[in-house]
Amino acid sequence: MKKIIIALACMLLGITGMQAQEFTLEYNIGYGLYNMSEMKDFLSNAASSSLKGVKTTDEFPGNFTHNFRVGVQIQQHQVGITFSHQNTSGQNHLADATGEYRLKIKNSGNQLGTFYRFHLLTERFSPFFELSTGLVFNTCKMEEYVRVDSQVQEENGTLTGVNVFFQPAIGVRYKITTFAAIIASVGYEWDPVGNLHLKGDRKQKSSYDANWSGLRVSAGIVTYFKMK
Repeated sequence: MKKIIIALACMLLGITGMQAQEFTLEYNIGYGLYNMSEMKDFLSNAASSSLKGVKTTDEFPGNFTHNFRVGVQIQQHQVGITFSHQNTSGQNHLADATGEYRLKIKNSGNQLGTFYRFHLLTERFSPFFELSTGLVFNTCKMEEYVRVDSQVQEENGTLTGVNVFFQPAIGVRYKITTFAAIIASVGYEWDPVGNLHLKGDRKQKSSYDANWSGLRVSAGIVTYFKMK
């Protein structure tokens, strides 16, 4: 992780030496839909092989995303480092007067990568095309809870792993002033490669992956700092 951050920082410093016009800081809040097909299958299989009446009550719904970017803009070209956080969860559940059963899976993914954005215009208002790529660092917490009368049994486990992601997008930027702009975009994240394993033991691989592929929409603010 540290080596990746150092490599990205060196890349950004190298770019700033190419007569960069502006240094940019950006924050976006958005909403994402997540594929999670293998996780959904896991919940479905667990429900059918568990106690009679167990239902899947949450199937990894869409959720808010947070994205931070640091970059440089050279005329119509913008390039830099991107970091995002996203999370979702799934659950099987059954409860009555005699007891309760619950299986909950909490997935979180932290993205770290690079982005390239091409602005079609140099005016105050400009559409743009964008491509981001990098790694998703996954944490999958699994919690199983069983209560029969006053007897309680709990089991917990954590899976971790790394995905590769690509995210093309289109959007618009509107400069409010010379040093700030609002921005909005829509795109699609694709995770072609991913794996999970028991935390602390890479040999204990899971047969299920955390697939974050899906639609992404976001809006945010960009600040600009002149570099020459």
